[in-house]
Amino acid sequence: MDDYTWRKRLAQRRRRRRRERLFVLALFIMALIGAFLYFSVYTKTPEYAMREMVEAYRAGDAKTFRRHVDLDSITLASYDDLTSDLFKYDTQLSDAERSLFENFYVLIRRQMCKGAVKVINTYIDTRQWTLPGGILKGRQLGIDYDLLLDRSLIRHTALIDLEEVTHHGEQATATFNIVEEYSKVPFTLKVTLKDLANESFNVGGNEFELFGRKLKFPGLTFNLGGSDWKVVSVDNYRGYLDAVSPILKKNLADYIDATEEIVYRYNQTFRAQQDSFISMQRSPYGIMLANQREETTSYITNTIIPSLESRQAELDEVPIPEGAQFLASLRQESTRITILAWQSYIKGIMDNSAADLDKAASLHKQELVLDQRIEEIVHNSAIARNLPELP
Repeated sequence: MDDYTWRKRLAQRRRRRRRERLFVLALFIMALIGAFLYFSVYTKTPEYAMREMVEAYRAGDAKTFRRHVDLDSITLASYDDLTSDLFKYDTQLSDAERSLFENFYVLIRRQMCKGAVKVINTYIDTRQWTLPGGILKGRQLGIDYDLLLDRSLIRHTALIDLEEVTHHGEQATATFNIVEEYSKVPFTLKVTLKDLANESFNVGGNEFELFGRKLKFPGLTFNLGGSDWKVVSVDNYRGYLDAVSPILKKNLADYIDATEEIVYRYNQTFRAQQDSFISMQRSPYGIMLANQREETTSYITNTIIPSLESRQAELDEVPIPEGAQFLASLRQESTRITILAWQSYIKGIMDNSAADLDKAASLHKQELVLDQRIEEIVHNSAIARNLPELP
């Protein structure tokens, strides 16, 4: 190889190596810029926050979900939407009573919303809907929290996906595709987000070596705080209730009508059985005699419990519209608890067991709570039939 050819090839090799170094350097700079844009720009956008929130909800990542959702603010506003017409159409209430109830619901607003936050947080953590305890347990405030939750639709609303995020200044709006699982009604839910404070760190001008060359880059600021956006309100929650509730109420009314004759007939039977049961308990000695216990046990076993089972069997044969699932499940649970109470009572009187009698009393209290809940649903359904048609 002559000297000219050798020098030419050497120059080509040097140019190729220079191009390779420049290409690698360009890739490095692009990666650095990409990382900078991702951490400093995209992760601070409301769209990123909402996508992260959706993924956290699906994955059960409670910590990330809570970082993007202000449940306290959301529940306070949604509570007003939920209870705004709670007593409006109840013709059995006087104006003074209606005003009293409405004011009462305003007074307990914060306690009720704290309970809702606890319910939602527990669901995110465990995927179980659990009622709050404390003052909201049972009917200590004169309300049935389980019924209020059912009315809110929260337990049977499914999140489909994020649809759109619109950024405008320090606020943004996002829309989500959701569906109410009983009625299968799709809905576009709109929420408002607010920007929170940024968290960042600085990288000063660092000098390092690449392919034998010393390179120096100016300082950069990276945001590591994740998204700074948080949902603070559900803007059209009332619209969602108005879109779904009429369908569910129609389903419920149809189911109540379909089962009305069964319920009435067996209520007559149970009243007669109750009278017979009470008469069996009477004793001039203040305690039940052995023959009374046997007679009572036989009556409960062969008459009362079969009637309960027969009634439930007839109810189960009636087609249950989706909007009536809650009421149907309450009736099934009431029957189950009632039979358990009677069985514990039998064991208590036959074995002279105070523990079984206490258990029977406790189960009976649970039954009464369920029955009262059922009565309220039926009562509210009757009121709903008189509601004005929505435009």
